[in-house]
Amino acid sequence: MAEWERMFERRLDARAGATESLLAEVPAGRGVVLLAGEAAQPIVLITAADMRRRTRSRLSEPFEDRRTKLPDLRGVTRWIYCLPTWSHFETDLRFLAAAQAIWPARWAKMPAWKPAWVVHVDPRARLPRFARTREAFGAAGEYLGPFGTARDAARFVDAVQDGFDLCRDFACLRRAPNAQPCAYAQMGRCLCPCDGTVPMEAYRRAVAEAAAYAAGDRRAARRRLEESMQAAAAELAFERAGRIKARLDRLAELDAPCFEPVRTLSEFRFVVVQPGRGRRQAEAFLVDRGTVADGGTLRWPADKRQLAALVTRMRRFAAAEHPQGLGERWRMGLVATYLFSSRRRRGLIVRWRESLTAGELAEAIESAAGSLGLGPRRRRRSRAAAGADVESPPAQPG
Repeated sequence: MAEWERMFERRLDARAGATESLLAEVPAGRGVVLLAGEAAQPIVLITAADMRRRTRSRLSEPFEDRRTKLPDLRGVTRWIYCLPTWSHFETDLRFLAAAQAIWPARWAKMPAWKPAWVVHVDPRARLPRFARTREAFGAAGEYLGPFGTARDAARFVDAVQDGFDLCRDFACLRRAPNAQPCAYAQMGRCLCPCDGTVPMEAYRRAVAEAAAYAAGDRRAARRRLEESMQAAAAELAFERAGRIKARLDRLAELDAPCFEPVRTLSEFRFVVVQPGRGRRQAEAFLVDRGTVADGGTLRWPADKRQLAALVTRMRRFAAAEHPQGLGERWRMGLVATYLFSSRRRRGLIVRWRESLTAGELAEAIESAAGSLGLGPRRRRRSRAAAGADVESPPAQPG
């Protein structure tokens, strides 16, 4: 048996065809399905809100009548593997793990999400700058994120550069200290390391201050700018005071709701709680950057002793060393995707801190009970009212 086969809970023999009796054995709930050929050769891995319905749509007659570009797999499928899951998040997490195990050379083309957008800065670099990227962990320095979109990451960088009068033209910075002053320098809106007005070591200190501000340490820099603005106004240097006010206004944009999740990636640690089996259980997951571990099943109403054990486990998990590679970037992108999702799809994501208590976690779960599907069952809406429940399939290997 291949190692990846152990990841699935059920294996069904489809060598006699996808009969109704066989399809009845496929679980009707959410999960991950793998269709395999002879000798358990994997063919296609899919996620489904209803594994039975999704499997039937891929293997049942009459396939020719459908308006679809999906390949006809009826003649090649010999085995059906099923892995039940209880939430969108768990489904995507299990899908990624299975894809990595089954197709180690090409799994990265399969998920429906990408690594998270982050911003990188290394104040100690020869030519320090802020730059958006998806290549987290790839270089020395600090990474800030996550961002919901590339545009948000670019807006963040622009606001930091404007707020601290940093160089906006990296091509110009590369010619420092022998470059000509740029347009920003001529307007008094650049520290001018390019032409040597500010020594590069002093410019690095300014970039370090900007990086600390961007990471959340804002009080000192904001107070300094406010005092400088007030001093300029007292000296009747209103133009200078106006420029400082414009810088403060730009920095205030970093407090926008879309930037609320942004921290240094060393703080990318969460306790994730998702719907579980039934309305009295939830599933917990522990996140430390790109490493995600099962946190176990939680009872509801919340058992504080159980939550205290979960907090203790998370504390140990956060203190451990974890790899930072390609797979970790994709898992971090998965968590970031849910951070920016609707509340119902997101479930509960609690940022980890050492002082987090079981009582605080219990309150958070209680507040999110509705989106976690906990508590008395409500009257079921019609399919038309609730919307389609079938998920779009992730990209498949060629």
